This record gives sequence, structure tokens and C-alpha cells, in this order.
Amino acid sequence: MIFCDYGIVLRSRPLRENDRIVTVFTRENGKLEIAFKSVRLAKGKLRALSEPVSRGDYRVFMKSGSSLPVCTGGQTLSVFPRIRLSADLLFAAFYFCEVVNKITPLHQPSPEKYDLLLGALEHLENGQYGAFASGGRVEPGVNGLAFLSGERVPRYADTTDLNTWMRRAFTLRALETAGFGFRHTSAGLDSRLWDTLHAGTWSEVRALEAEPQALDCLDNLLKRFFSEQLDQQLKTLEFVR
Repeated sequence: MIFCDYGIVLRSRPLRENDRIVTVFTRENGKLEIAFKSVRLAKGKLRALSEPVSRGDYRVFMKSGSSLPVCTGGQTLSVFPRIRLSADLLFAAFYFCEVVNKITPLHQPSPEKYDLLLGALEHLENGQYGAFASGGRVEPGVNGLAFLSGERVPRYADTTDLNTWMRRAFTLRALETAGFGFRHTSAGLDSRLWDTLHAGTWSEVRALEAEPQALDCLDNLLKRFFSEQLDQQLKTLEFVR
């Protein structure tokens, strides 16, 4: 059976010498573990489609009796080049992908969760987070790299306005789509703050002021939930604010 679907790469890991097993969260077929043949070779044609934090239109072949589908082709739709120019934004994107991966079983479609992840990544990609070191505009580059005015740019000069509430709001919304939501739970936070975290636009979330006590309260709630209810630890948590 061959099928096509839009997907976002959550993670990848080596398989044998030249292959990869890639966790792709697709819009219509849910989370899939897909084999990518020969993508670890320099000439691997599907390499961009197998990179974490990339979005593509995937063509997948499922052999009868096999539990591991194989990617046979597709089209890269976005590698989120602006995100890849900033360590802060890239770690935030990795965090979003890990949260979705941890709370999503295989083969259970959730278009709502897919749209949430895509919307958050697009906001990181298109939001005005800091300024470039040299000014100018981003040009598409080779193999997912981005260039600025003809020069390779390693990162943003400043990303201090990457709001501390965004990753927490994303986590709450992802849990909501998975049926673990806290929206109607009294967490001891201001009701307007709570509503914005769950239903506000990403711009409204970014406009929220940091409140250390509220941040600590929510962090403890989420940490306890992942540890006690899901028996999971978020490895990317130590790299994000």
C-alpha cells in the first residue's frame, strides 16, 4: 500500500550504517515510525525529509506484513530556516516536537494536535525574534541552510524576546488535544492568564509579562504530571526557558 500525507519530523535515529528511522507526525495518519533508506549518505536524496523540525509531503510504502513503512519520496515544504539560525528558537522547536512525541501514541491521528504544532513552529519561524547580526533578508540556501545577503549567518544577534510563557502555553494546549487538559482545573493562577495560555493567540501569549511565582507554579504542575502520570522526562527541558 502506498499513501501520501503531510508530516512534521519529531525525531530521527540511526538504522544500520546508512539508514534512519524517523518519527513523523502526519496530519491524517498520526505518528509514524518510517524507515528512510541511504539518507545518511552524502548523496541521500531524501535526507532533508528526514531531518528533525522539518515539514514535508511524504510518500510512504507499507509492505504487507511489515510493521515499518518506508519513505519512497516526497517534497520538502519547509526546513524552518529562521529557526535554525537561532539556538534559542531551535531548542524551543525541539521542545515542541518532544512534547508531541511523548504524549502521542503511534497510528492515532490528531489533526488538531498537528495544526497546533505547525502553528507554533510557523510562529517561531515568522515572528520578529531579535535582529540579525548583519541586517538584510534571509535567502533560501542549500540543504536547508539559510543565507543573509549572500553570507551564511550563524544565529540571531538577540532572542531575548522569546517569551517565557510560550513553551508553557504550548504544553498546556498539547495536553488538551491529547485529553489530559488542565483548562478547567484550578491551578491557582489568574483566570485571565490561564485563559490566554489556553486560547490566546501566540502574539497575546508573547505579550504576557513574566511572573516568577506563576511560572514556578505552572512548571511544578507540568513536571509532576509528566513524571507521575506519564512516567516521562522531557530531555529538552533543560535547554529552554
